Amino acid sequence: MKFRRGTAMLTAVASALIMTGCSSEEAKTNENGDTVITIGRQTAPNSKLPEGDSYSNNAYTRLIQERLGIELESAFEAHGEDYDRQVSLAIASGELPDTMIVGSRDELEELVNNDLVEDLTEVFEEHADDFLKDIYDSFDGIQLEAATLDDRLMAIPSTSDDFGPNLVWLRQDWLDELGIELDKDGNRSITLDELKETAIAFQENDLANTGKAVGLPLAFWLSSPNHGGTAYTGTAIMNAFGAYPKSYLQDENGQMFYGSNTPEMKEALTLLKDWQDEGFMDPQFGTRTYDDIHAMMVNGETGIAFGPWHMPDWGLVQAKQNDPNAEFVPYALENANGDGGVNAVANRGTGQYIVVRKGFSEPEKIMEMINLIYGEVANSEDIETEFPEIYDYAKVDVDGTVRPWNVVFLKAYSEIDDAVEASKAAVGETSIEDISNFFIKENAEKIKQYLDSPEETDPVDWTRYLAVNNVMGGIREQGRLNEVKPPRFDSIKANERNGAQVGKLEEETFIKFITGEEPLENFDNYVETWNSQGGTAILEEMQEVVDQRADN
Repeated sequence: MKFRRGTAMLTAVASALIMTGCSSEEAKTNENGDTVITIGRQTAPNSKLPEGDSYSNNAYTRLIQERLGIELESAFEAHGEDYDRQVSLAIASGELPDTMIVGSRDELEELVNNDLVEDLTEVFEEHADDFLKDIYDSFDGIQLEAATLDDRLMAIPSTSDDFGPNLVWLRQDWLDELGIELDKDGNRSITLDELKETAIAFQENDLANTGKAVGLPLAFWLSSPNHGGTAYTGTAIMNAFGAYPKSYLQDENGQMFYGSNTPEMKEALTLLKDWQDEGFMDPQFGTRTYDDIHAMMVNGETGIAFGPWHMPDWGLVQAKQNDPNAEFVPYALENANGDGGVNAVANRGTGQYIVVRKGFSEPEKIMEMINLIYGEVANSEDIETEFPEIYDYAKVDVDGTVRPWNVVFLKAYSEIDDAVEASKAAVGETSIEDISNFFIKENAEKIKQYLDSPEETDPVDWTRYLAVNNVMGGIREQGRLNEVKPPRFDSIKANERNGAQVGKLEEETFIKFITGEEPLENFDNYVETWNSQGGTAILEEMQEVVDQRADN
């Protein structure tokens, strides 16, 4: 789950509450002597919990109570933006549950600045199992660095591995019906020309008989620096030109630059303008919302959707449920220069932060739960015997929100490596029985089940096949993946002042470029305006940070 919320604004009244809400006290216990820990819970609309189970009483809560003597009590349960609001209210009032997730470094800073959360430095050093420390080491410690303020670890950060290229998902059933054969060399990628020809064919033939087919719809914000946020954007097209929109990068001389303001971006915008003029891009580009485009994909008005490797799980499955004949195939986009490479931005950093309320007397119990659920259970080689209830959950894909915190702790690139292992076993290149990790083995069995009898496969199992049987492992193994890695920044004051303004300028101007309202000859003028409205200040402050790091 990704958060899109700014920090809450603390009022004078809230500050008074904060001053009274942080004193230390003994942890509450129940009648059995178990420690009661209150928790802010993320939920899901369709958790798939078995009948009789709930967020407050499920396989995970029962295991935690049995093994650790901890009773979890929900302080609040909410989904999506409702959860965001609950977190904001908790921060503003100073009345936090004993533990919860916050989704941004800004929120963590706000909690620390107002003395609302526990220092976890010693707790982590003394109680975190090696599995977790090894995970952070695989990222060179960038998550721990992000969760550290004034040399103290103030949260347990999850991992976020934005890896691989943004993919283009095509309706395979339509390709088959039209006799279009892509990827003849089998390298799991297509060219921009092939994308264009496919979009035109899908629009002209309107295979779902909607009467309003669109070849290629794109969201009005056009691009994203975040791999998980690239659905329905043109990021992959821009990457194919060597442009990395909305990303702050360093050149070969160590100088900071903004990836949306390069000559390569002008080339990408020129292509999109040409495609718009040719009529197979969405005539309503610039006004379509995310929900609009998603509905078009589900209803069959378009057979092309850009998105990350895990898009089947939360996007394409709805198209499959709407039309059981719908099949999708993912491809990467090859570079426009014809070298066969595939470009991507690797934002390998922190996802979310597990925080502990200031004054909670047993913060080591938070580490104990993390060690059990995300270490011992996740790495069990015989989960069916050791954790039978959780094994049953895994068989029916119970949602991850039923765990204490809906977070991920995975080593860098492990999801690609696990997907490759599962895929190879499913097609018989290796043995499924030789896979030691239950979750990889389960994925391999689901993929094989789909391959053996696709017509009998549940849409959820179909999405697992699509998501896990991904293209990124192959591209990486072939040595064709070029990933640029932006420097990580915590708080850039100039960006806080000017980021929204220059971001709005970029999006509005790029819409005008593509629709023809403003000529692309004005691209350099746009860059100058971007610089003068705060962009230069952002880059200069970032440059100071990276130069200081280099000196140290």
